[in-house]
Amino acid sequence: MVCFLLCHVTEAVSQDSLVISDDKLVIHDILISGNKITHESVILRELIFSPGDTVFKMQLIPSLQRSRENLLNLSIFNFVFLNVKHLGDNVIDVTVEVTERWYIWPIPILEYADRNFSTFLENRDWDKINYGAWLKWNNFRGRNELLTAKIRLGYIKEYALAYSKPNMGKNQTHGITASFNANQQNEMYISTENNQPVEYEPLDIPAQVRLNTSFKYTYRRKYYASHFLRVDYYDYQISDSVAIVNSNYLGGGSTRQNFFLLTYQFNYDVRDSRVYPLEGYNVKFRAEQYGLGLIPDFESPTFRLTGILMYHQKIVNRLYFYNATKARFSTEKVLPHFLNKGLGYNENLRGYEPYVIDGSDYVISMYNLKVQVVKPNSYTIPFIGMEQFNKIHYAVYANIFADFGFVNNDFPNPTNTMVNTWQFSAGAGIDLITYYDKVLSIYYAINRYGEHGFFFQLETPFARW
Repeated sequence: MVCFLLCHVTEAVSQDSLVISDDKLVIHDILISGNKITHESVILRELIFSPGDTVFKMQLIPSLQRSRENLLNLSIFNFVFLNVKHLGDNVIDVTVEVTERWYIWPIPILEYADRNFSTFLENRDWDKINYGAWLKWNNFRGRNELLTAKIRLGYIKEYALAYSKPNMGKNQTHGITASFNANQQNEMYISTENNQPVEYEPLDIPAQVRLNTSFKYTYRRKYYASHFLRVDYYDYQISDSVAIVNSNYLGGGSTRQNFFLLTYQFNYDVRDSRVYPLEGYNVKFRAEQYGLGLIPDFESPTFRLTGILMYHQKIVNRLYFYNATKARFSTEKVLPHFLNKGLGYNENLRGYEPYVIDGSDYVISMYNLKVQVVKPNSYTIPFIGMEQFNKIHYAVYANIFADFGFVNNDFPNPTNTMVNTWQFSAGAGIDLITYYDKVLSIYYAINRYGEHGFFFQLETPFARW
């Protein structure tokens, strides 16, 4: 019996006996181990082969590699190993060994409430601290479901519930997500001047209360392409003084705005990892309709299109390139402030962390050339007994980058000089990747105005897209 261990396939699997001809192999059975909680159906759903399938020998290694990546991209396993056992007469068994993560996280909340970590370090406003508790139950019931509950107090008060169930139906192609969120702020950004958000704390607090409920339906026929259709209901309420200071915050001097949002998104993702991809590409297309005509007094019905392309390529050993480009177009150019956000909120140009650039349309493109400094490796902590925590993986990458962005605003505030002008930055940094999908980026950046400094990021760029 010959066993081919697939951890890093190109290194750990001998290809001499596999890539020799177009001879076929028959998969007799798939044997799964290590899944103490996860149902076998969840694992089998991500494998691109089934018992009884016939595969060419030259296709076996890529099939095992792709299946392993699919399983890791579920973010419910720390490690995945695939073995191939020859039974004779071109018949094989495939064994899948997984190391499950810890799934129930009662997480205390102690966090900054600024737009990004670098802005918080610069301002050092300790009033902008949130605290509370967050329960996150991954792989709920062993079916890759997600259950979350959150109570956040402090600078921003938030109460949230969400439940997600993928892999419904006979072929596990359907999924649903339902959520509720209530958010209250006593201080808020009410406008933008000199390319920076203006904060305002009214006497008649709270400054803003926002309610949101949503329902999402997802369809994923096979592995890489997925569609979702989501309906959101929003109810914004602001204090009288906020509406007086900025009558365009909700539009028309209104203190309340409620509306439905309908969103369709197509996603095609063939990256090797969703946490820190090195090869592959991801294409997303999103269409959004703000206001469905069900609430006649909604001031700002608009239609938006957003396109996203992320491309990752290995150049030579340990050297990688990636580009991520995102563009958004809105049919309505006269928008209330809360819908007119461009760059500096969820999307950032590196080196522009202190700034926001408001507008109805924008394009942003990021380029990275990175080298693998420390190869992906694992380490077992001897004094920790639980396998969910005692084995960690890690890798380190150094990179140089260049970012470009443009925000269109047909009615800009004259003090906001960054709109309608190409912005760009460049720099270099270090990324540390470790287990439970944690990525720490430290980088030095300089923007087109010669402003420069060190910045910190606690998530992968574009991961939120």
